[in-house]
Amino acid sequence: MKIVEQRKLEDCIDGSQIFQFSFDQPWTEQRILSLKKLGRLDYFKDFPRPFFRICGSRGLQLKGVGGGTTCQIFFPRTGKEVLLEDIRRFFEVGEGEII
Repeated sequence: MKIVEQRKLEDCIDGSQIFQFSFDQPWTEQRILSLKKLGRLDYFKDFPRPFFRICGSRGLQLKGVGGGTTCQIFFPRTGKEVLLEDIRRFFEVGEGEII
C-alpha cells in the first residue's frame, strides 16, 4: 500500500493540521489491523461503512473507512515533520514499524 497523494485539508484552532492521504489500494481489514503498530486502534467493522481510527502516542490521529483509498491524518501542532516522515516510512516499507 503506497501513498499516491497527500493534500492539506485545513488547520485547526489549536494549531494542529489535517491532511488527506490517498493510496494505490483500498483499505482491507488486514491493512486496517496492521495500523495497530501506530497506536490504539478503534475499528468498527460492523458499521455499514467500516470505520477505523488510530490514536498515536505523540498526538497523531488517523481516520478512514474500509474499502476506501483515502484517510485523514491529524497532526499535532508540534512535531508534525517527524510524524509525517514516520507515516511515509510506515507505508513505503510495507507497513513496518514506526520508530
